[in-house]
Amino acid sequence: MSSASAPRAHPLHVHPPRSPLRFGVRAISGRFNRARWWAVGLTQLPFFGLCWLQWNGQPLVGFDFLRQKIHLFGSLFGPQDLLLLTLLLIGGALALFVTSAVGGRIFCGFSCPQSVYTALFLWIEQKVQGTPGQRQRRQAQGAQAAVWSRRLLTWALWAIVSLALGWTLTAYFSSAPGLWQRTWQGTLGPVESTLILGYAAFAFAQAGFLREKVCQHMCPYARFQGVMGTPHTQSVMYDAPRGEPRRAATGAAHRASPAAAKTQGDCVDCNLCVEVCPAGIDIRNGLQYECISCGLCIDACDRVMHKSRRPPGLIRFASQEGADWRDTLRQPRIKVYTALLALTLLGVATTMALRVPLQVEVVRDRGVMARQLRNGDVENIYRVHIQNYDTRAHAYDIRVNSSAALYIPSLEPVRIGSGEERTLAVSVVQPYRADAHAPAQPIIPLTFVVRALSDTEQQRSRSSSFLLPR
Repeated sequence: MSSASAPRAHPLHVHPPRSPLRFGVRAISGRFNRARWWAVGLTQLPFFGLCWLQWNGQPLVGFDFLRQKIHLFGSLFGPQDLLLLTLLLIGGALALFVTSAVGGRIFCGFSCPQSVYTALFLWIEQKVQGTPGQRQRRQAQGAQAAVWSRRLLTWALWAIVSLALGWTLTAYFSSAPGLWQRTWQGTLGPVESTLILGYAAFAFAQAGFLREKVCQHMCPYARFQGVMGTPHTQSVMYDAPRGEPRRAATGAAHRASPAAAKTQGDCVDCNLCVEVCPAGIDIRNGLQYECISCGLCIDACDRVMHKSRRPPGLIRFASQEGADWRDTLRQPRIKVYTALLALTLLGVATTMALRVPLQVEVVRDRGVMARQLRNGDVENIYRVHIQNYDTRAHAYDIRVNSSAALYIPSLEPVRIGSGEERTLAVSVVQPYRADAHAPAQPIIPLTFVVRALSDTEQQRSRSSSFLLPR
């Protein structure tokens, strides 16, 4: 796109949006509408399907907060993986920064759950109640029974979809097969019932009734997204030099003189771009923070341009500086965001490669500090807590390393299942020596070593101390 034909720079208007149509947003077909439905499928099919998949008898994706475990694609994570979780959150934020700097609020228009569920609820509404024009005519004819029957049916279908969303979300925290069985038997617990009904009510209200109000007044992303954009950011814009002054209705345009027709712009002022906008704005007023970059106004305008035998693109993705996508990707801010994202992903990969799915904690048994046995040996008791965060069971061997002659008497390897933990009382003994002199320090440093017998890389060491009686 050349700078000559690109839209002129518009300030970030904060105009109050027009009131949404009383009878709903108008449906439109086109490439951006198809892309939005592809986004619905690509986000909701994994959402509804992943909770049912199993891996070695465990959920493929599941969150067990009571046991502090997360199952994720064949791996098991726990509290010790907080660094990995932090890196993933930072990576997600940086990915959102890159997306916003390149394409504005394109995430909001295509992948945000609010937009996805609003599109799904609007589709149900339009299939049951008809187009806004049909609803308006039905209302004008006084067919109140038909109006309310269709409206109640719409709400019932919304409730079914909302309950399915709430149930599926709960299935990620409670195993889906077990949750399904308890649902049919009517034995759901209070926590499960609250989560299902709470999220269902949340989705029903936001996607069914609030809709664009969530994006305009509740979502903080709309407020700080403008900070991440640049004059080279690709956003939905109206080509004012080409569209203004707007043409009148078709009949009036034909009656105009040839000289007057040449001075008219391509915009026919049909307001179709306003009627299809989910955010309820007029893109012809300039770039506005309420715009979610869904592109539906582009579909509507391109259809009108095709019927008017005018070239498409009166409304299109463009930058304020007239830069194309390649120029936008070469901007310094994009390079910095991308470099930080690459470093974060490298940190995630390194953390995963060095991760040991074994946690060990050693605490001295305070009830038995140090005692001398009948044969003269000195014994200390320790509590060794072992957590297995691997996806399979392991047998663990426990040893002690010390400069003194310390040993663990008769301790067999302990077997711990995947995701399980166990606390062991471990006795450490110093043999009695008749010729030994009293030590200068009554404390001997030692190290506990816990190692998986089937995987020598799974090994943890913890330092402690051995006390001698005074």
